[in-house]
Amino acid sequence: MLAIKIDNPEIENKFKQYAKQQKKAVDDLVSEALKMFLDIQRQDDELIYVKKDPMKHLHKVEYEDDGEDLNDVKPYSHVEDSALYVHNLRREREK
Repeated sequence: MLAIKIDNPEIENKFKQYAKQQKKAVDDLVSEALKMFLDIQRQDDELIYVKKDPMKHLHKVEYEDDGEDLNDVKPYSHVEDSALYVHNLRREREK
């Protein structure tokens, strides 16, 4: 249980009047107001993170060129069921 003390009589009277208009108990009205306030605050929260410059963090992949033509190669073309493929990869990683 949480007790809230309202020192401002004007706010207290407005709560009481609004509760009468809505035909609700003041306690229920305060509870709903707090729930609404907290939900709004939760939705407004943003994930704050530092964006990194990709040009500073990129690196060139070095590989040996053996003269093989790779223009027609399609990576992961052998995968028929992507969910099963990922499932198996995770199983292998956990071993």
